[in-house]
Amino acid sequence: MFSTSLYPLVLEAIRNGDFSFRLPTKGVLPGERAARETINHMMELMQEQRQDIEMASWEKLTRTLTHEIMNSLAPIVSLSGTFVQEESIRNSDLYEGMKVIHETSKGLRSFVDGYRKFSSLQLPQPENIEVEILLRCLQTMAGEVDIEVKVEPANLQLHADPNLMRQVLMNLMKNAVEADAKHVLISAFRDKLKTVHIVFYNDGAPIPTAERNDIFVPFYTTKKTGNGIGLSLCRRMIQLSGGSIALLPEGTNGWNVGFELRIKN
Repeated sequence: MFSTSLYPLVLEAIRNGDFSFRLPTKGVLPGERAARETINHMMELMQEQRQDIEMASWEKLTRTLTHEIMNSLAPIVSLSGTFVQEESIRNSDLYEGMKVIHETSKGLRSFVDGYRKFSSLQLPQPENIEVEILLRCLQTMAGEVDIEVKVEPANLQLHADPNLMRQVLMNLMKNAVEADAKHVLISAFRDKLKTVHIVFYNDGAPIPTAERNDIFVPFYTTKKTGNGIGLSLCRRMIQLSGGSIALLPEGTNGWNVGFELRIKN
């Protein structure tokens, strides 16, 4: 029988929108374990549904905003570019101001174009991938970060788009490097439901509690030079591959930061 003392924990997690909350299933009686596993599965489904709804809303907003902004920027970039090439402007007091307008509008156009990628990702072209080979490619961008890769079994395969998966892993690696991580552990395995799990741990700076619920929100960033597109793109690419990505609780298995990718095969 399910312990009623756990109801407040589940209800509090739902009220806070924390659908990554999971009840422990080890060290309990079989009946209790079955009830907890059912609740954990329901929380997973609720998390996936919420992510799908959020992503659809953000994509619609992004398409609208980028279309309107790009249309407005086009003549500004074009005209200011023409003016800064004019000899009469180059030799006048207007040159520096016009140059600033041109460079700023070009930068903004590039910035907005990055968001356009969020709503125009290619449809996945899945194929069988050797997970070991997929993960080893990260060694090339690790720099001074020590990477440990554990794949069980060693010949584990994943049916997904290799380009999308590679981009997701590279973004996670980039985040670890920017968080001053010194060690990274990537663990991959397949569970009894044939879902492939790829868990990406690093010992970089922990993600503050107040920011954990927002890190997958498009345009949200705490970095001075960030644009807030990286993790939201990761989540979208994983969703296109029929999977999900979640931020694990701080301290999971002794690591500061952990992300878990799940791909159903």
